[in-house]
Amino acid sequence: MNQARMVRDVLLRPTAESELDRLSELTETVYGVRRAPEVLRWLLFHGDRGPAVESLVAERGGRVVGHVASLECRYGIGGRTVVGAHRMLWMVEADARGAAGVPLAGRSPETDFEVVLGGTAATKAILVMRGFREVGEALEVRLSTSRRGKALATTDGPSVALRDCGPAVRALPAADDMLVNVADPEHLAWLASCPEHDSLLFTLERSGEALGPVLLYVNRANSPPTGRIVHMPYLEEGPEFALAAILDRLGGEGCAEASVLTTEGGLRQAVESLGGEVFYRRPLWFRNPNGAVEPERFYLTYMEGDLAYRRV
Repeated sequence: MNQARMVRDVLLRPTAESELDRLSELTETVYGVRRAPEVLRWLLFHGDRGPAVESLVAERGGRVVGHVASLECRYGIGGRTVVGAHRMLWMVEADARGAAGVPLAGRSPETDFEVVLGGTAATKAILVMRGFREVGEALEVRLSTSRRGKALATTDGPSVALRDCGPAVRALPAADDMLVNVADPEHLAWLASCPEHDSLLFTLERSGEALGPVLLYVNRANSPPTGRIVHMPYLEEGPEFALAAILDRLGGEGCAEASVLTTEGGLRQAVESLGGEVFYRRPLWFRNPNGAVEPERFYLTYMEGDLAYRRV
């Protein structure tokens, strides 16, 4: 547990679970959308059910004015496993940004690297100051679950199926220069317990071979429901056929459309071939202070940070 420390007149300390109501207020102040305390409890205080999270608040004059958390994920690259941290819920009240924003940004997790997806102009300036560099772009893409996916799923091509998720299945290895989330079963189980959406967890199979896990969300609060491909394994060949099978399944759940996040060329081409529409672009920021990881390409999904449950 990190010890509290004073930076100027701001106290940085671990977040207490009793402060979730205040953090919920802060999400509305900063983001314009209130995130319910039960969602923040799932995100920040899930115990041993998922990835490690470090959550810190900035307190000034006895009042919580800011927050940042880091979520840890395991990745594969070049035949080895490394650990990355993703900053999330980095938020500061407007009149405290100078005093609290920089100290919160200065917190460095003890991992091999850090990744940030997106950020305001002020956030980007702080990231550059902290040694992050922009290494790519993450596109959020919206796909129809109707005709195109179903037509592709019935054409000649590899036999792709979604099976009930069985024992842990590791995704196939990617190229040595690509950083790929290994999708730990515990991480997936935690995401699947999201209190805001229905979750569907499968193993993707191609011609009888298990390729890795698929996690889907269905937001039934929308009419009609909408879906999200939270995670699908990296596929060097034929990702469009896997996408078609996934979209077909989400269509069967009543979803008219689904969203997916892409950072890698093959998946981008696949979503384009299925008529995907980009609705959000996020710069991909990477910080590698010790030079332990030097990827040239990234395969990231909605597993990164706290993007998965938002705007489904």
